[in-house]
Amino acid sequence: KASMAPARRSLMTRAVGGQPARICMARRSLLLLLLSAHPMAWAALRQPVRWQRRQFISTGVGALGAEAVWRHAVAGAAAAAEGGLLPAGAVEQIEAGRVVVVRNWLPREDLAALCADAQASFAAGHFKPDALASYGQKNKAGTGQGFDAKSDRMVMPSFYPSTGFDGPWADPKLGDAAARGRFRTRMAGVKAQLAMQLQDRPSLLANTAQTHEMSYTRYGPGASLPRHTDEHHYELKKAHPVASGDENVKRLNQQGHIGYVQQAEATRRSVTWLVYLNDDWNAAVDGGELRVHERLQPSAARVGARGPDLQIGWLRATATQPEEPVFLDARRPGVANCCLVVCAGDGVKRDLSFAPFSASPALYLAGGDFFARKLLIGDSRDAKRFHLIDAPKSAASAYLPAVGDAGEDGGERVRDIAPEGGTLVLFDSVSIPHEVLATRGRERLALSGWFHEKLYFA
Repeated sequence: KASMAPARRSLMTRAVGGQPARICMARRSLLLLLLSAHPMAWAALRQPVRWQRRQFISTGVGALGAEAVWRHAVAGAAAAAEGGLLPAGAVEQIEAGRVVVVRNWLPREDLAALCADAQASFAAGHFKPDALASYGQKNKAGTGQGFDAKSDRMVMPSFYPSTGFDGPWADPKLGDAAARGRFRTRMAGVKAQLAMQLQDRPSLLANTAQTHEMSYTRYGPGASLPRHTDEHHYELKKAHPVASGDENVKRLNQQGHIGYVQQAEATRRSVTWLVYLNDDWNAAVDGGELRVHERLQPSAARVGARGPDLQIGWLRATATQPEEPVFLDARRPGVANCCLVVCAGDGVKRDLSFAPFSASPALYLAGGDFFARKLLIGDSRDAKRFHLIDAPKSAASAYLPAVGDAGEDGGERVRDIAPEGGTLVLFDSVSIPHEVLATRGRERLALSGWFHEKLYFA
């Protein structure tokens, strides 16, 4: 990382017409966005400078819509080169496959306002079951009653990926829209800071449509969420449908915009974030911890993705070898277009597969490690170390031995994060399996979402 520092400083300080290059690019993007979004934007730009920012932002969602307001906030944060919202070392932790936890990150007045708004919004009926609700408490106390809105996982989203329409979280007429607007601006600053500091995520700051994925999340008493990951390689979604992170792509496919070719509007989840809202939460009594399954040893190379090659596994650390991320390269010529690739800390890649293969169900079956080691990896020494990040479970999973805190390959560790009010949590959306332990006797409230980057198909 030391070798990358001069390049990053050069990018931030290179002058273009007297302005830093990144700031100039952000301003040009913002100008095009405003001119295309609404006629009021043109009028705003013709006003005195000190009027423009305050008056334009005050029109907020009503003038531009939630999508344009979010993109405006991100572009504004980038133009201001905002920093200081994340502690030193946070970016390096994310890149090493660690979960970042920042206590007391949200100002006290915003914490109180957002918690009250979430409670009032739930009481007003603005929450709905989300795609993961069926993973939670299907039966209330074993009674067979099925889904219960008071005890399962529900959300109040900013937009619906399946339709592309704004959701109630973004509605300026509902609840404390001002508090939500302040939070949106704060998260736009976090996204801008990550975009400027994370390596190999060039499109994280792009003003791509439908990338303001955020929502209130409520767990009722007794609700939980089993282990899962938030994003998966697109090639494997073609072989096996995956619920997490691909609703927007499904919609674009149905509209005929993708067809498995590169499209500018298609994105994927890149960084997962959570902000907890219960100010008086005591995890020892109330439960509801976020349980993350990190690798026992930090990754020797950056996790998550290398352009279009998303991470799907690990080579476990040994006494003489470091923990190394394994990526799926789906760009090989021919029908058998996939190959497993390991990336070392110095950036050097090497193929693990003895031959290219088609997107394989073996990567999704229970016991997937066993099949992948036998069928997809050429060298037996690599096969012994290989482990899938998180293979979805089949009906046969119930008959397999329980996996302990060390994970299926013995290379994991468990961290339980108490959902204390004001805490910010960040982690890579591809490489970190996680779950939510059952709440006990009370509701658990949070803000949750994902920062998107471009979805590459080739």
